[in-house]
Amino acid sequence: MRKIKNQIVVHAFTPIAKPINASIQKNSSMLLLGKFPYVNGEKTFNTKFYYIKGIRGMLRHACMELAQDCNIEVCHSSEKTELKDGKSVLPQGFHALGTCDPPCILRTIFGTFREKSSIVVAADPIASIKHKDFITIVPVQNVHISSENRIALAYDGTPIQDFRESYFSGFFSFQIDVTNLTDVEIKFLIEAMLYVEILGAGRSSGYGCVKILNIALQKVETFRRVEEDSEGNYKIIEETTEIPLSLSKIEDWRTSLNTMSKQDEKVAV
Repeated sequence: MRKIKNQIVVHAFTPIAKPINASIQKNSSMLLLGKFPYVNGEKTFNTKFYYIKGIRGMLRHACMELAQDCNIEVCHSSEKTELKDGKSVLPQGFHALGTCDPPCILRTIFGTFREKSSIVVAADPIASIKHKDFITIVPVQNVHISSENRIALAYDGTPIQDFRESYFSGFFSFQIDVTNLTDVEIKFLIEAMLYVEILGAGRSSGYGCVKILNIALQKVETFRRVEEDSEGNYKIIEETTEIPLSLSKIEDWRTSLNTMSKQDEKVAV
């Protein structure tokens, strides 16, 4: 079997981020995926794998900021236009989610509550592995993961409001499957990386700062086949080839987008 896809690979760094996945009473924690073994030398150890939540939302907000800077009206993250008292909830430069016709560039990339997204965002799980050299049966990103007990309010030296939070720090990467995007949309998404700044919660306390280090556009070819071993067992063999791709003049998406908009206006007339 042969499969081909195009993807953007993003390498990033965070000094501290809190991609909160669940809040139960006083605890806010990342999503635990389970315990997995890893090998160091001749010994086997177990470690916990966690899911990085919020990457897709981080990208969407970055795209919204880019559109604002370029004076391009795009979908907001909500379908609401006003509150019960009639006060508008739509910032300038945005329209309610899914109300654009033809669909704006943000909608074609991220979809709506009722429309499928054109991209798939994925990242290998993270873990805090104490050994420098290790082997795992599944891909994992080695970062520092920790938790802290925080006191938000105290009276006479006694905590009366405390809570526990989890965070991670280190280098991490994620992939964006852009197979279903046009070159214009890919260029828009790549330039939006300039606006990536915050991942997760706690911005007011200094958490969540993200620095994009490297971006690569690739064509990925995957070959899978079934082989029988000497004991009569069947194994799936997978071979992956990554081919670098390039798009010249990233900023040209603006001109192309304006040209398409004018063509749509003529059709509508």
